[in-house]
Amino acid sequence: MKKFSNITGEKVSEQTPVEIKVTESDLIKAGIMKLMDNFLNVQFYGPVTRYRVAGTAKVVGKEMFMEALLDMLEEFSTKDKVKLLEGMKNESNDWELLDNKISELKLNLESIKDSKLVPHKEKIKSLCNRYKNKEELLEQFDKSISKIKTKKTLELRGTAAQMLSNEYPVLVEVAKKYFKKANTISE
Repeated sequence: MKKFSNITGEKVSEQTPVEIKVTESDLIKAGIMKLMDNFLNVQFYGPVTRYRVAGTAKVVGKEMFMEALLDMLEEFSTKDKVKLLEGMKNESNDWELLDNKISELKLNLESIKDSKLVPHKEKIKSLCNRYKNKEELLEQFDKSISKIKTKKTLELRGTAAQMLSNEYPVLVEVAKKYFKKANTISE
């Protein structure tokens, strides 16, 4: 554009960069889309050919999706409550009451985070039930670990493996592997 304006002698004003503002509704939409990707699947029951589906099709995971959606919405509201109470500390002299309420809400957030471990626990249990041989099981976990690219997922899987180590003792070693790879990834 500048090249042509120099030839014609026209004055061209600079374009101002567009600022993108992320609103809460955008965050909620992104969160819901992520939940749908993680929890909903289409499964076919019966024979399937390229010309027709002879069986039935169902959307699987509706219950888990609904629970995860409610947990996500509760997490948003709890964080807002904590912010509100922190702001009230400046206006109120009864800090002990506010601190107690904040710690209560933070405990609630911890329980929500525990519910986020449910899909990870299910995947780990599935592998443990499928492979009874310890060597095969460790080999499958190594393949699973190599496929995961995000630090958060690795940490959640490691935590889930630690929680399930009472049922499956081999998971102590697996949890260490998850955390080891999570430490190598920087986000």
